Amino acid sequence: MKKLVIILAALTVSGCASTPIKLIAPEYVVVKVPNELYNCSTVTKFPNTDNLTNEQVGQLILKLQKNNMVCKNSLDAVRQYLDDAETKVKKK
Repeated sequence: MKKLVIILAALTVSGCASTPIKLIAPEYVVVKVPNELYNCSTVTKFPNTDNLTNEQVGQLILKLQKNNMVCKNSLDAVRQYLDDAETKVKKK
């Protein structure tokens, strides 16, 4: 009886060993955002604030607001680009 148990155990183990083991490795994908989506204008040199007129202050504020809107739109485009890339990767 012991021999039968040993033979059955050996057959069971050898049956498992003959099945190839399939390893699944994670796949990493690098997503690079196109340079044209990085568009954030900046004011690099501010005028001397000691003698600005109200009109100059208004123009500066409008320029900063425009730059802020352009930058926000650029960041929204980057976010959308990355979301689309993530969706494509998940579909694979």
